[in-house]
Amino acid sequence: MPASTGSSPRSVLPSELRNAGVWEQGEDLEALWSASTATHRLIAESCDGSLGINAIILPLDEAFETRVDAARQFWRALNGRSPGSPVYGALPQQTKTRHILNLRAHDARRAAASYRMIAEVLLSRDPIVPRDWRDHHLRHKVRAVLRRADRMVAGGYRDLLFYPHSRSRKSDR
Repeated sequence: MPASTGSSPRSVLPSELRNAGVWEQGEDLEALWSASTATHRLIAESCDGSLGINAIILPLDEAFETRVDAARQFWRALNGRSPGSPVYGALPQQTKTRHILNLRAHDARRAAASYRMIAEVLLSRDPIVPRDWRDHHLRHKVRAVLRRADRMVAGGYRDLLFYPHSRSRKSDR
C-alpha cells in the first residue's frame, strides 16, 4: 500500500519554521513553533544525520485521536491553512455553561449563601418565597449542581485537561 498520494514526501527543517524556538536535546532537535493558530511542540529524531521532519509517529494509546487531530492541525499550519473545524476535544458550549454554573454555585456556597439564595440567583428568574422553598423544584437541582461542583473542586477539574478522555474510565469497550 503506498504511503503517499502525490509527489515525494516533503522534509521540513525545524530551523526553517518562522517564530520557532529550536534547541538540541541529546541527539534530537526540539522546537516550539508558534503558528498563527496554535503552538506546536516538535521533536526531530536524527536517524540518518538529517534533522528534517518528513513523518509523524503517533503511539496507539488512549489519546490517539487527540494526537491525530494535533498532527492534522500541524500539517494545515505548515501549509498555511486554517486549523479546520471542529477541533477534536473542544468542550461543547452546553458543557462549558454547566461547569461555569457549578463553579458559581460553589463560590456562592463558600461565601455563605443559602441554598435558596443560590437557586434564586443562578437558576430562577423569579424570587423564591421562603415558605415555598421546602417543596420547590429547584431545591433538588441546586443540590445536584453543588454535588457536581464538589466533585469538580475535589479533583474532577483534571478531567477537563484530558477531555474528551476521562481519567476515571479506562476504555469505552
